[in-house]
Amino acid sequence: MTAPRAFLALVAVLIGVPLPAGSPVLAAAADTRPPTAPTGLAAGDLSCSSVTLTWSASTDDTGVAFYDLYHDGQAIGSTTAEVRTITLGVVPGARWGFYVNARDAAGNVSQASNTVSVTPPFCSSDTTAPSVPAGLTGSAVGTAVTLRWSPSTDNVAVTSYDVLRDGAKVGGLTGTAASPPATTFTDVGLKADTTYTYTVIARDAQGNTSAASDPVEVHTGSSCAAVCAATQVTTERDLPWGLVQLPDGTVLYGQRDLFTIQAMAADGTGKHSIGKLPDAAGTDGEGGVLGLAVSPSFAADHWLYVYHTTATDNRIVRFQYDGTLRTESREILVTGIPRNKYHNGGRLRFGPDGKLYAAAGDGQDPDQAQELVSLGGKVLRINPDGTVPDDNPFPGSVVWSYGHRNPQGLAFDSQGRLWEQEFGNNVMDETNLIVKGGNYGWPACEGTIGDACASFIAPAQTYPVATASCSGIAIVRDVMYIACLRGTRLYRAVIAGDHLTEIQQYYMGTYGRLRTVEPTIDGNLWLTTSTGGDKDSIPRNSNEKIFKITLGQD
Repeated sequence: MTAPRAFLALVAVLIGVPLPAGSPVLAAAADTRPPTAPTGLAAGDLSCSSVTLTWSASTDDTGVAFYDLYHDGQAIGSTTAEVRTITLGVVPGARWGFYVNARDAAGNVSQASNTVSVTPPFCSSDTTAPSVPAGLTGSAVGTAVTLRWSPSTDNVAVTSYDVLRDGAKVGGLTGTAASPPATTFTDVGLKADTTYTYTVIARDAQGNTSAASDPVEVHTGSSCAAVCAATQVTTERDLPWGLVQLPDGTVLYGQRDLFTIQAMAADGTGKHSIGKLPDAAGTDGEGGVLGLAVSPSFAADHWLYVYHTTATDNRIVRFQYDGTLRTESREILVTGIPRNKYHNGGRLRFGPDGKLYAAAGDGQDPDQAQELVSLGGKVLRINPDGTVPDDNPFPGSVVWSYGHRNPQGLAFDSQGRLWEQEFGNNVMDETNLIVKGGNYGWPACEGTIGDACASFIAPAQTYPVATASCSGIAIVRDVMYIACLRGTRLYRAVIAGDHLTEIQQYYMGTYGRLRTVEPTIDGNLWLTTSTGGDKDSIPRNSNEKIFKITLGQD
């Protein structure tokens, strides 16, 4: 990718030497207007292995140079401006949500086209069931049971396992032909000193199921050791994204696509809307009302901070809250954070230094992650009133770290260090330990993949995208909890120095896609799902849950 804007940033911000008038770099950098969004995206010639996409040309003041193709937020390729028909490979039986962005020679990226969803047919009928899972064993640590078994075989591929406890499904593990599902599962929230019977069933992509494995009985210990009970507090038809708990115990959470904020008691009672955010807008993807944060001095100042999308950008605002959202008190603190269908970032977190940190996505313009004049692909740091802290690494800038793709998790440990969770494209997700002024490598480096990775700060931990795609993180007693969407699980990891250790996985397939995990004021966790409607901006087309997770005291 060309990045003339990044070069201009280095010249203007770091060097301060003017370039000759009329130079190619200045001419390219002077173009800051993105192309119009591509229109008329359509799919045709769908088969079990391929699909052909066509779209209409975008317009631009200097000319479109490229079209970038995505499916569900993941980049899959580019074409030159003259090519607006392309045939792509697909996986039979899998849903694909395709869209296109236009890019000009200066690197300006358009908003996304319409999304076209396709589900390729299977190449042939398959009626052969997988083999029965063998070698099932189980062991208990406190009130958690961990199961292991040998992989099943199939004439095509095993794509998932169902785990049954006393005859009822309690979770599942999914995969693909290229990446088979895992064969270990941890069941939590069980009764102490109780015997449970488990079996496992294998499935293939066309729904053929094996017989149940031989059962195994496991007896739990006398008390919970780590992750204990999950109590459903409420349901939600819209998407709960940001969530905070006030000092008095009240829970506030945002409805992403309705652009409103709900309040409820900690037990889920008394739920009601406290107001709608002015100027909030969706992106037909993952924009809307995103992160929330409560002022560290909330009892005195009543400030509630919100990260949300508008029709033109993402921004950080604050309102005073006294039982209702006082929209007349709104203060717009940061504007100009790039927005797009996906990659909006959105998490907010106050640090122990009293500063507000924000996770900003690259707006599907990867070059922006390396450009210090852009707010895209960054962790931002501001004073509570929106001004720039004097000790930020780049004078006059709210940028704290850069080289990020789509960060959505922020949390501080007991040493006051900031940890960040970041979506990879199609290989690796990252957990990063953030340092002042640090460069984390995107787009040259994804996780630890890329020839230039040695030049950037390495992740503290990486995860395959297929078992992760994680959003929110929370830290309780120096243990990190990571909520994963595509991976449909909650990771638990002990912070040891600069690394994460003793990594365990919970709720695999039990509750579906998990978006947000937050500490409760009593030392436990809030956990939200994001199982439907999270790839569009249609209000109330989900069926989500908010849980309180009780933790052990180890």
